[in-house]
Amino acid sequence: MFRYVLPAALVLAACSGGPTPGPSPSPSPPVLRNPLNVALYPQAEIISVRSFRQVVTGEQTRGTVFADGAGTYDGQEVVAASGAPFAKLAAWVRHFGSHGPGDTHQYGFDYAAFERGTRKGTHGTLVIVMDPQVVDRQFGSVLGLIAKYRSMPEFMRGPIDQEVKRRIGITLSDAMQPASPIGATLAALGEFEQRNSRGIVIVDAVRR
Repeated sequence: MFRYVLPAALVLAACSGGPTPGPSPSPSPPVLRNPLNVALYPQAEIISVRSFRQVVTGEQTRGTVFADGAGTYDGQEVVAASGAPFAKLAAWVRHFGSHGPGDTHQYGFDYAAFERGTRKGTHGTLVIVMDPQVVDRQFGSVLGLIAKYRSMPEFMRGPIDQEVKRRIGITLSDAMQPASPIGATLAALGEFEQRNSRGIVIVDAVRR
C-alpha cells in the first residue's frame, strides 16, 4: 500500500496548480574574519581561523610564540591564501620585526616574530609566509616521518632527530611544535593542497 503514497501526493500537487517546490538553496559559507590586530597582506583570502589553549613547559617555549615562559596560553591562528609572488610576501613579512635567517627561503618560507602588549598581557606573535609547493618539496619526507616518530619510545627518537637535523637543519621535535616557525608552516601545509597560491600564517598567544 505504501508504495502508492508518494505518486498520489505528486498528482494532488499537480492538480492544485501550485508551484512545485524546488530544492532548497545551499547556505552560503560563513565569511571568515581576522580576529587579530595584525594586518594581513593586501587582498589575502582567509581560509582558516582557529583558537587553541595549550599548557607548555619551559623547554617548549624555545623558539615559539610562548613569550612569557612556562604556563597556560590562549592562542589564535589565522591561515590565508595570497596570489602575490613569494618574494613580495617575504619582503612584506620582514617589516614586522625579528625575522628568520636568509636560508629559510630555500625551504620555501620566511617569518617574523615579535611581541605586542594588550590589556590581556604580552602576546607572542609569529607571521609566516610560505610557498607551499617548495615547502612540500623540501619537507615532504619529514611529514611522512612525523606519524611514525610520535609512536616511537623516547630512546629511539634521538638518532632520528639527529639524522633529520643533519639533512634539513631541524629536528623532528622542532618540526612538531605548532607554535614555532617550521612547525606552524608544516601544520598549515595541508590547507593548500588544492590551491595554486602562496600562504600566510599568523599565530598569536598570550599567557592566561
